[in-house]
Amino acid sequence: MGKKIYIQLCIRILLIALNAMLIYYFFQYGYIINGLGFTLLLMFQMFLCFDYLDKLFLDIEKTVDCLLNDDFSNKISTEKQQNSLHAKTAKLQEKYRTQSKLFTSEQVIFTNIIESLTIGVLILRKDTNQQIEVFQLNKAFVDFFQIPKFYNWKLLKEKITPLVAIIDAQPWKRVKHTISLSVNDQVESFFLKTSVTHTSEFDYLMVTMETIQQLIDKKEKESWYKLMTVMSHEIINTITPISSLAENLDSLLQDEPDEDTLEELSQGLKIIKKRSSHLNNFVNTYRQLSELPLPDKKDINFTETVQQTLDLFAQEFKEKNIQLDFHHKENIQLLADKQQLEQVVINLISNCLYALKEAENPTITVTINADNNRVHLTVSDNGIGISKKIKNNIFIPYFTTRKEGSGIGLTLTKSIVEMHDGTIFFKSENGLTTFTLSFSI
Repeated sequence: MGKKIYIQLCIRILLIALNAMLIYYFFQYGYIINGLGFTLLLMFQMFLCFDYLDKLFLDIEKTVDCLLNDDFSNKISTEKQQNSLHAKTAKLQEKYRTQSKLFTSEQVIFTNIIESLTIGVLILRKDTNQQIEVFQLNKAFVDFFQIPKFYNWKLLKEKITPLVAIIDAQPWKRVKHTISLSVNDQVESFFLKTSVTHTSEFDYLMVTMETIQQLIDKKEKESWYKLMTVMSHEIINTITPISSLAENLDSLLQDEPDEDTLEELSQGLKIIKKRSSHLNNFVNTYRQLSELPLPDKKDINFTETVQQTLDLFAQEFKEKNIQLDFHHKENIQLLADKQQLEQVVINLISNCLYALKEAENPTITVTINADNNRVHLTVSDNGIGISKKIKNNIFIPYFTTRKEGSGIGLTLTKSIVEMHDGTIFFKSENGLTTFTLSFSI
């Protein structure tokens, strides 16, 4: 507290003490009337002292009550802020007022971000008594269900019955799966994902929903973006040096050409021809990818087809000291295009050969087995592996880490497998890279 307050309190206390001494004196020496008078005066002085203290802390108490109720309307006058207690109380109030404005602004931004999303978002909050309330939900979510925005959980719960089983689970868990909703006699599939956050007072469950078509569109856009990035990079790398070289050759023709000039022109034209040929090959590989014919499916001996394809590399395996381990069951039949599956095996083995260039004890393992009406082909090598940096790009057309590679081998492989209603995936860990292909029998 300020010096002024201390001085006033000291004076009041001294007056009360002096008054008490006088009362003691008068009663001690028989001055009863004087003693009673000073007693009344003492009571009045004590009243004034307590009233002063009450007024002193009244503004502080009001400010604290307002802060407890998030009310910042109470203000402490500039005059009262001259003492340090009121000044610090005013600063505390201003601090909480600023934080409240910032929190409100962040809430508005947070709400606007969620509202702008095309995926449905529902955030629920549960307290320690297991009482659930709606913390946030956006327009996309209620549009999926064709319902109003209910912030009352009991009302909302009745309208989103397909999600109730997930929300009522104890405790809340992270979930990923697909659900189907029937709205206005139309059935649509959604990908649903939940996440859980725990705080000291609440548990939060965030439910996100997006249509399967949204996922497909997103993946298509990503694929097109990656494809166009690779294609533009390849085309620019070819066109730029051709343009620059053509400009240089044109400048050489401004004067009468001599033998050196003609030689330089000849070399330049050869480079242009080479780069043009490279671009032509690039376009042809794109045509090969885009014009991949539909498979001519026939009953084939899949084991025999793979074996015959591996035989094509027998001499190369021997020259490079590569050990081939082929594990298979005899006479596994498959309805497929034999030539296209041969191309698949060739592409996979070619990648293995590249990966094994610097490997010690190079080994390729090929396995064929069948279970649950499916045929599985795995091709593994102990080569350089596939780094995390490029693992999301290996099936993108024209993406390659090899100088002589076209970048469509694995893209063609994936396309052929999918045209046979199959799947392909890979993993690269612990010094082993494995591609797994699965086909329905």
